[in-house]
Amino acid sequence: METLDDLQAELEAIYGVRAPRVRDFLMGLEGARAAGGEPGAQEVLLVLEEPDCLSVGLFIDERVLGAAARGSLSSLACATEGVSHFVYLATRAAAGRPVSLLELEVQGEVDKFALFLLQLWRRGRRRMSPALRRRLFERVAYREHLEGEEVERYRTANRLGGSYARWLEGRFVEGADLDGLLRELRASYRLGAGEKLGYLGSRALA
Repeated sequence: METLDDLQAELEAIYGVRAPRVRDFLMGLEGARAAGGEPGAQEVLLVLEEPDCLSVGLFIDERVLGAAARGSLSSLACATEGVSHFVYLATRAAAGRPVSLLELEVQGEVDKFALFLLQLWRRGRRRMSPALRRRLFERVAYREHLEGEEVERYRTANRLGGSYARWLEGRFVEGADLDGLLRELRASYRLGAGEKLGYLGSRALA
């Protein structure tokens, strides 16, 4: 579980937030099947909203967890997205704020880029940011069974995340402004759903 703990710690440090430990909400395949049927992806956040409580579980395929622990970028990205969804939903729920599916997906795209970019930055390799961005946002494929509103949601999240990443590069990465980057990420993280989507969309035009 160290990989998930590390990913959660990284995201919480970036955004200055705190959530329950994701490891306590991790579900295996059988648990995910019992809670919501056959998982349609390698990572799925399962949510049951009731009048007085919110029940949450996170399924991440064991093969993904194993590959992530060995350093596979694609598996780390998948695990990061799952942890991102959990942390974002938990912090929003604690603040009594609603969350849309699109908002979750967009934040997950931003979180993958932010986390990997800062890892590169610490190793003195921030100039690899464009290559990272292309890997995360351009070399993508969508599951064949997706259609209609669902696939459009993923495409929109990818577009908004990719354009925001490009804007961050020009504004903060090229000039090595780490403090500015962190301030920007934390400010955009706290925007409300409609406001966040509009803000990220405006960065694509900036």
